[in-house]
Amino acid sequence: MQATPFYYRLSMAMFKPLYQLKLQINKTLPNEIEQRFGKVYPAITTQKPMIWCHAVSLGETNTAEPILRDLLAQGYALWVTNTTHTGYNRVEQLFAPEIAASKVYHSFVPVDSKAVIDKFLAHVQPVAALFIETELWGTTLAELNNRQIATILVNGRLSEKSFKGYQKAAKLSQSMMENLSLIIAQDSDSAKRFRQLGATSDKIRIASSLKWSSKTNPLMLSRAEKLRESWNLSDRAVILAASTHEGEELAILDSFLTVKAQYANRHPLLIIVPRHPERFDDVAKLINSKNLPVIRRSQDGEPAKNESVYLADSMGELGVWYALSNIAIVGGSLVNIGGHNPIEAAIVGKPIIMGQYTQSCQLIVDQLKQSGALVQVSGSDELTQQLAHWLANPKAAQTAGHVGQILAEKYQDATKQQLAMIMQCIADNKEQLIKSEIQKIDHEPVASDGRKFIDDL
Repeated sequence: MQATPFYYRLSMAMFKPLYQLKLQINKTLPNEIEQRFGKVYPAITTQKPMIWCHAVSLGETNTAEPILRDLLAQGYALWVTNTTHTGYNRVEQLFAPEIAASKVYHSFVPVDSKAVIDKFLAHVQPVAALFIETELWGTTLAELNNRQIATILVNGRLSEKSFKGYQKAAKLSQSMMENLSLIIAQDSDSAKRFRQLGATSDKIRIASSLKWSSKTNPLMLSRAEKLRESWNLSDRAVILAASTHEGEELAILDSFLTVKAQYANRHPLLIIVPRHPERFDDVAKLINSKNLPVIRRSQDGEPAKNESVYLADSMGELGVWYALSNIAIVGGSLVNIGGHNPIEAAIVGKPIIMGQYTQSCQLIVDQLKQSGALVQVSGSDELTQQLAHWLANPKAAQTAGHVGQILAEKYQDATKQQLAMIMQCIADNKEQLIKSEIQKIDHEPVASDGRKFIDDL
């Protein structure tokens, strides 16, 4: 085990009570504080080997879903942790039947304190731990390594900005790299940065991003078709603003109102899906401020032909809105968030618009952009121009969507690639554990009657 630096352990010890105080002040979910501090966890009833998977938030949870379902099919039970409420709620939604059947267990992630991690690991007893994309914790990785638990960074991504941040804590970063069993990087640039932080080449593999594994959901497609019919959308151009953040809705609304006036013959409808549910009411007020009626999903509203903005204030239905749309604007990219996954739009054949802030999914954006499926815009004027272009040329929009769909289907084996690497790492770790036990037996002192002292095995 590579120990975490003393300065890190000290800072976490000082941070722990402050973090607990913050949680007590803020709004939390039932048992959240207890779970984060190792007090209470769901009882385990399964006899299946357990794999712990940590997915920070909503995006990482969606990314991990296909590979988690494959691990369930392989005969493992899962313990899934999240950092954010949106990620936690998404797990509850995605795996409700599996949670009820005690195949999936769920909690908030434990804080990175040895005492808490010890309690968590003693309860869960995982055979492997998966961390999705980038969130790593020094003490957690050290304790996993100390217990000889296979520890895998899945779909690893390290942007230049994140890399520079990790470099500032070089000793901590090196300890984390050494305590990982396997790093599955999304691209060669990330792999190079992981090596520069201290990961040895034998621990690093490169595979297609799991974000490419988004699949068409027949249920979502069916619901979209029913809405298309009941809302009489056959002659309307539907523009989706997906996973939007503060500052994006205003820019999108302004551009939309401009093109709505120019292309009234297409009766444009804008569907806005804010990324975070706590912003639903704020976005409703923003729509009202434009002298527009607010048609809300939560109130079972249906947009009439003379109503042009719809607020999809619900969770877990983004696939429906992508399927229903003719043009998709993917949020988190018009403001400096890093951009959300555009594959969900591509897999259902929608032309995509994103802003300039796409560092969280840059390789995917570049590939879709090169194929002609995605256009990046800088500012409201360019957004308006691109919307106008595709409204004026619906066949061009359909062609862009089609080439993106072909590209997304090409990379559908990403889950299979990374799953094979995970399974091999778990198998190798198991073999190493067996060898270690044999070596312990071989080195035990021999009793006078020739027997081994194996009382502790």
